[in-house]
Amino acid sequence: MDKNYYQDEEFEEFEEFDTLDDFESFEDLEQEFEEEYEEDEDGEAVWDEGDRRPVPKGHRGLKIIAGILVVLAVAVGAVIYGFRLDEVRVIGNKNYTADEIKTLIGFPEDAPNTLICYLKYFRYEAEDIPFIEDIQVKMENRNMICIEVDETGILGCLKEGKNYFYFDDNGVIQESLSEKRDTVPLITGAEVGDMEVGQDISMENRTAYKGMMELCRLLVDYEIAPKEIAIGEDGYFTIYINEGIRVGMGAPVLLEGKAAELANLLPELLNMQETEQIRGILHLENYDSTKNSIIFTKEN
Repeated sequence: MDKNYYQDEEFEEFEEFDTLDDFESFEDLEQEFEEEYEEDEDGEAVWDEGDRRPVPKGHRGLKIIAGILVVLAVAVGAVIYGFRLDEVRVIGNKNYTADEIKTLIGFPEDAPNTLICYLKYFRYEAEDIPFIEDIQVKMENRNMICIEVDETGILGCLKEGKNYFYFDDNGVIQESLSEKRDTVPLITGAEVGDMEVGQDISMENRTAYKGMMELCRLLVDYEIAPKEIAIGEDGYFTIYINEGIRVGMGAPVLLEGKAAELANLLPELLNMQETEQIRGILHLENYDSTKNSIIFTKEN
């Protein structure tokens, strides 16, 4: 059969390997082929396309770190500039001013950041602070902190030596100070035993004690802050509103009605004192729920 029978135009370019030199040329071709690709971790061929080279692992790590740093920088900026503290509100406080409450809990005067302050104080526990049951620090919004105070009422104080002993609505002495609070009445004429912080008030005259506690509670409820409450030897009570006006309460009976009448009449009496410079005593000793039993006696 003619040798040219198996040849066509598609195979014209191939030549027979007639010599050993031709075989060696084939090996050179194989080596050139192997240089055209690299194997990956799974043994798969990775072709070299032009000048593109695999990105070194070290460079990829640097890019990841740079990305993390950018995210952190954005987050820090959001905390610093997005939670700037503009207002600190104190509510529920009567015995202490807002500044005193902040000082008691150690709240910084020029705190810059709402979120940081909230995270620092939201678990604050009020311990050993007189007349404070609880303090809660809340973040109202990203620019305002609210300090909610739950107080026990300061009903009055008793003086022993140079110290003033302040008691709560349970008759427990909560603190001892060398100065008198302006909004707390001083109880005089009460015969009490030794006074210590954390101890109950000791009074042998239980009628006077119950009358003192009830009257002090009523004055707090009606937001009346007299200068002094005096208990006479006869057991009668007198309230000194200020230097010019006092109120005779008499025996500690019908105190609810007497306190209500005092609350109604006091604004008018204070106005008269300011405009007419009056001084005198409001008599409620014989109070019987009628207007005829209420008398004001001028003393100037």
